[in-house]
Amino acid sequence: MDPINVIITFEAKPERASAFAELMNQVKQSLPSADGCRGVQLFGRSNNDCVFTLVESWASKGQHQAHIARAVASGAWDSLAKELACPPVSCYCNEL
Repeated sequence: MDPINVIITFEAKPERASAFAELMNQVKQSLPSADGCRGVQLFGRSNNDCVFTLVESWASKGQHQAHIARAVASGAWDSLAKELACPPVSCYCNEL
């Protein structure tokens, strides 16, 4: 199993941007305790307060997918999705 990075960009609804920023900061603090998560970085776009990007490092793609499956099953993903202006964009990336 090779380590993998996941880059996810979210666009919050304008009226929810501040609350979403708080939520993203909570994710940044709590996600590293998830099985297989090696670390998280959070970025905000300098020209748009509604756009946030998480860069997550995982021990394997499978561990990330298991984490997402748990988030969906628990309903946590649905509550996050309600805050968004559009679906998130994500990709798996290998560091070069």
